[in-house]
Amino acid sequence: MEPWMNKHVEQCLQKLHEKGFEAYLIGGAVRDHLLGLEPKDFDITTNASPEQIEACFQKTTRINERFQTVLVYQSNRQIEVSTFKGDTLLDDVEARDFTINSLAYSHEEGVIDLVNGTTDLSNHCIRSYRPDATMQSDPLRIFRAARFISTFGFEVEEATLQACQTYANGLRSVAKERIVTEWIGLLKGRYKQKAFSFLEAIRLEEVLPFFTLSPFVYHVFKSNKSISWDSDVRALTEYCLIAGTVDVLTALPFSNQIKKQVKQLYRLYHNRLNQHWTNWTLYQAGLSSAIEVEKIREDREMECETTENIKSRFRELPIQSKSDLQLTGKDLIEVENKKPGPWVKRALEQLEKAVIERVVPNEQDALIHYYKRESE
Repeated sequence: MEPWMNKHVEQCLQKLHEKGFEAYLIGGAVRDHLLGLEPKDFDITTNASPEQIEACFQKTTRINERFQTVLVYQSNRQIEVSTFKGDTLLDDVEARDFTINSLAYSHEEGVIDLVNGTTDLSNHCIRSYRPDATMQSDPLRIFRAARFISTFGFEVEEATLQACQTYANGLRSVAKERIVTEWIGLLKGRYKQKAFSFLEAIRLEEVLPFFTLSPFVYHVFKSNKSISWDSDVRALTEYCLIAGTVDVLTALPFSNQIKKQVKQLYRLYHNRLNQHWTNWTLYQAGLSSAIEVEKIREDREMECETTENIKSRFRELPIQSKSDLQLTGKDLIEVENKKPGPWVKRALEQLEKAVIERVVPNEQDALIHYYKRESE
């Protein structure tokens, strides 16, 4: 087995071969291996039908009827196995999005390059074998081109670029759930300046206005130094800060958790422009969010507090979360003999602030006494 090959993928290929089928590793894993990167996504293409694939393995799930893809479970690994797009491997690779993703591999033949994908890899070129048909059949591939530009820093070949420009309007009909994945990948890439030049060339601001791609946004990203952000939340926050709005969070189906975190960082960053962290604002923000805001400031070459300093200050706070408070909402209700309501939340926040600012010790009797006194 090749050292870069996942053993579960190897077993999957072997099983298909034993059953008399052609089977090849295809796409991103081969590309990444040739680029000297650690392959992550291992996909297999075969001349077996979905039904025949399912018959070869104990546990499978049909996940894509259109592309005839079956998810095969090998131990803890999930491997996507798809039937050829066409009758042969040649038909399959010619139907794929870009030549750099059309490279196949087998133990017997090694890397199989039927569309000059290795040459395009060497030339750092993103090229489609049939540009017009490729972009017209699935316009999301235009966004995929942008993501690959951002990830690898490659250039788009002229005929492929023209096809992207011609069929960019088709992005309006692409499901937003599919766009989200490509958009996040683009924002997390190291070569965003090239990717945004590409987006400007296809006039994405006219096709999908909810991205709020103003001339200013294009300018900032095109002139930005090469920097990558490792988390979805950080990448989205940076984009919203440059765009000057969080509207994109409403336009695209991000998870509620991501929306909440991005909106919080967006607000905290703007608050931090006007003031340093007080004990209370640091407590309200939480350790991880405060650190993230300072990292955003550091990347913008603004005055910032070090991570160690933020951690040290947070450790010294009398409490780190509401659960540390020695008085609960239930305690308050019993002490006041009142029905639950919004007053409980307000009272607890008042007590949290008093403890953080060391106005009162975090002791139940002291907290009750303080609350009664302040409520008079």
